[in-house]
Amino acid sequence: MIHAMIKKQDLGLWKGKLVEGHTYIMHNFKILKNQGLFRVCDHPYKLLFIRATTIKEQPISSIPLNIYNFKTIEDIVNGNFSVDLVYGRYI
Repeated sequence: MIHAMIKKQDLGLWKGKLVEGHTYIMHNFKILKNQGLFRVCDHPYKLLFIRATTIKEQPISSIPLNIYNFKTIEDIVNGNFSVDLVYGRYI
C-alpha cells in the first residue's frame, strides 16, 4: 500500500480514469517522502500525480479489495503504534 496524491487543479484530469480498488501501472510521477503530522500508511514514500503522468490499468487478482487497518486494544495500551499514522481508517 502506498499513498498517492493528485493536485487539486489536476483532479479533473483523473476523475474518470481512476477507479478505487483497481490497480494501475504508472509512468512520469513524482516520488516524495511520506512524512508529516498525519500519514495514511507506513510506506516511506508517496506518489504525486503530475500532468505528464500516464496510467494503464493492470489487474492484480492477489490484492484484496477491502483492507482494514485497526489496532488492537492491547497494541494501544502497550504503546505499539505510531502517533503520526492514521489508524482505524477504511483503506
